[in-house]
Formats: sequence, C-alpha cells, structure tokens
Amino acid sequence: MVYPAVASYSFALLLFVLVEADTNLNDILFSGDYNFFDLTHPFDENTVYWPGNKQFAFTRKQGLFQKDNSWYAANDFEAGEHGGTHIDAPYHFQVNGKHVGDIPTEKLIVPLIIADVSSKVNDDSDFVLYKHHLDFMLNDNFGKPCVVIFKFGWSKFINDKKKYLGENKTTNFPGLSAEVAEWITSSYKNIIGVGVDTASVDPGSSTDFDAHKILTKSGLYMLENVKLDENVPDYGCTALILPMKIAKGTGAPLRLVAICPKVTPTNF
Repeated sequence: MVYPAVASYSFALLLFVLVEADTNLNDILFSGDYNFFDLTHPFDENTVYWPGNKQFAFTRKQGLFQKDNSWYAANDFEAGEHGGTHIDAPYHFQVNGKHVGDIPTEKLIVPLIIADVSSKVNDDSDFVLYKHHLDFMLNDNFGKPCVVIFKFGWSKFINDKKKYLGENKTTNFPGLSAEVAEWITSSYKNIIGVGVDTASVDPGSSTDFDAHKILTKSGLYMLENVKLDENVPDYGCTALILPMKIAKGTGAPLRLVAICPKVTPTNF
C-alpha cells in the first residue's frame, strides 16, 4: 500500500513513517511520488580538473569480440582526486581530518538544502558570498544532520572551461567568504557538508583557501563541481553522496543523487 502523504517528507524521515504506515522503503521510493536528480557531471576527456591535477584519461581501452562472437570490454583509467563532481575529505586541509574512506555512511545519506544565490551572483566571476547576501536563514532541519549546496548558477558554463575556471591565466569564479564558512560552522552545527556548483568552495581568486580551512577544521566535507542545471527543489530532498571509497583519499570522484518529492513540502 502506498501512502501519498509520505511524499511530503524528506527521505531521512521515512524510517519513522515506514514503521507507522506498516509499509516498506521500495513502496515509497517507486510509488511515482519522487523524482531522482543526477547532480553529477560525466567523467571524460572534457571533465574540469583543478589546475595541476591529472586529467581524466583512459590509459588502456580494450573492446573486442571473442571467438564465440560474444563481446568483452575493459578499460584502465587515471585521474586526479580533485576534478569533476567530487568530494573533498577533511584531510584535504587538516592533517588530523578524516580521509574519504573514513566518512561514515550516515553522513553521506542526509537531507539536502539548496541555497540558490544565482540571482545575486548574476554571472559575476568576482562574486564572493557574504552573510548579507543571505537574506534568509538556512533551514536548520530541526537540528538533524544535513548538507547545504550553494547554487551560484555556474553549471551552465561547464562546457566552457575558460569561463568556468577563469577568463585569465589564474582561476576566477564565485565562492564562499571566510565569514560565511565561520557562520556555518559556528551557528549550524547540524550542517555536516557544504557543496558548490563551481570548482572550489573558495572563490577562484583565493590564494589562502580560508573557506576550505575553516570548514575542514570543523570536520565538514565539501562537494565541488556539483551539477545544478535542473530545477532541484531548495528543500525537502535527500542527498545520496556516493564517492569512490578511496581509503586514504584526500578526495574522490563522486556520484551525487538527489531524491525529491514531486510535491514540495512546506516544512520539514
């Protein structure tokens, strides 16, 4: 039996609802009441990587028909940790921080909040997000763990690396100020991860990477190059954050999915 009212809940609340409704998770997810959004850019020869990181490339490609006319294919590839849609582990900027393989699953399947500031950015590569730009409070999700992704409106430039990373020889794109990073870590203890639709949580022009340092010092992970070119609801969704489990990784390629109710809830 499917209960339509369940569609108004965040996925993270479903366990309680399932018990009350005497149903199962598959009944909920595949009832037709949810949309699944892939927030991941593909990994190929066009993938955006941080300057100096090894670009994605197949080092060996094999595909052939066998003697019995069956097909067999297998490739080898190489790539840096910090490119495409990926996760930054706290260890990336904190010597005692967690590696990718240490991040527990319960911190990777969590409610998702999209903070859409694209109208304030207005395609300005020099934009830096400060507290005064946020004329709304980030929903604290009743104190439950959640991840917040800032939408700068940069995904539309993903196929133009010069615009996406910077028009000049140095990187230049929107990012978070140290002020906002401090605000998140001091005021919103339930936020366990921060994401952006740019190549870094710090502005592209940053040389000290203050946002990285502040967020990782508090144990937060970061999601970068998030694909936000669809109308994903600002709240009510659940993020499935599924990085390659590189045991000692400073970062890792990521498959990021949002599960969102088709009827957007009015509150958590």
